[in-house]
Amino acid sequence: MKKLLNIILIIFLCLILVNNQEAQAYINPGSGSYIFQTIIGGILGIIALFKKLFMSLLNLFGIKKSSAEDEQEDE
Repeated sequence: MKKLLNIILIIFLCLILVNNQEAQAYINPGSGSYIFQTIIGGILGIIALFKKLFMSLLNLFGIKKSSAEDEQEDE
């Protein structure tokens, strides 16, 4: 059964690659900026996530003080 599914998948992928018709699709001008904003937002979100994780690791090992301790010392 698994072998049959693999063969069907390979045939399906070959048919997709052989098809060379034009898409005849239209993307309005606003879609490009929306896609660009989505990509930039995703990249910035990933950067913020890794920064948060990195700061948490530093606080866990006591390398850097947390922001709450910094605020208490400023007062």
